[in-house]
Amino acid sequence: MNVKDILNADHEALIQWATHGLRWWVAELMEMVPPEWRERFLQRKTVVAEMRGDQLTYRDERSGQVLGVKPRGSIRVLMPHDTVLTREVDLPVLPVGDVKRMLALDIDRLTPFRAENVLFDAEIVSRNPDSGRQTVLLGVVPRESAAGALEQARGLGVEPAALGVMPARGSARSNLDFLPALRDVTGGSAARRRAAYWWAAAAVFFAFNIFFLSYRDSAALDELRSAVESQQTPVTVALRLRNKVEKEATHRRDLIHQQALASPLKVLDAVTRALPNGAWVQRYEWNGKTVHIRGFAKNSPNLLARLESSTVLHNARALTTDPHAGSGNTYVPFDLAADRRVERAR
Repeated sequence: MNVKDILNADHEALIQWATHGLRWWVAELMEMVPPEWRERFLQRKTVVAEMRGDQLTYRDERSGQVLGVKPRGSIRVLMPHDTVLTREVDLPVLPVGDVKRMLALDIDRLTPFRAENVLFDAEIVSRNPDSGRQTVLLGVVPRESAAGALEQARGLGVEPAALGVMPARGSARSNLDFLPALRDVTGGSAARRRAAYWWAAAAVFFAFNIFFLSYRDSAALDELRSAVESQQTPVTVALRLRNKVEKEATHRRDLIHQQALASPLKVLDAVTRALPNGAWVQRYEWNGKTVHIRGFAKNSPNLLARLESSTVLHNARALTTDPHAGSGNTYVPFDLAADRRVERAR
């Protein structure tokens, strides 16, 4: 099979290939399951319908009890054992899928039929890991017989879940199922074809939804990117303006703080409190750091100590000394200077 064959295949062929691939995948998974678990899975279908002439006899496969009425659920239809050719084949230990592919190539040699005229199924009877060999039960049935049995079962109101064979007297029952091979040949029932079409439509709609959601998310992302890019210039201008405002506010706070530290009112108040009532100032100078006062005071009071005791001024000092000390009501000149205390910024 090549790419050209796949492109030229019709829907029914594609459905057959997909069904065959799914069945092969399930068989490979079943080979990985432990034997005891696999037996439990294979025993879930316990109701069989034995074809005896034009009637169906319903039976519990495990207990062998005959059921008087048609049970609900899946039913395994069994054809008479004389319509199916069975034989045991010795093969190497291989998975069931590989075994069936090997047998499909040797149907002409193992049976008196041609491969295109029959349906076959196989199951593993026993394995010998030491020798690397296994015994496989091969069942072969003509296509016409299997198709007739299927139509007869449907005519009696039964849609088979499997199409097997009744065990011969004294032999063990088998799990042969010719229904998958029959469906591969006939292309499946109309219901299965409709189901396949519905599943294909659902897959198409699902893929369309994924594509639509991806496209919508991509379009929304592009729209958001365009909106962000269109607002990039105003945002840049706003950020620059905010930085300028913040710098200006910081500069104003610094100016206000420096103005509060260099305010002459506090210095003037401190000098006024330090000078006694009998003193008067002839000259007052303030340069932002040092205050210089010159004037006259009675009885030469200790002005330096009074200035030094202020909480605003410190480092009080006399700029000139007068050897003549006054007494009584004599006014003595003074020429003093003091520095303002530096306040720490809060």
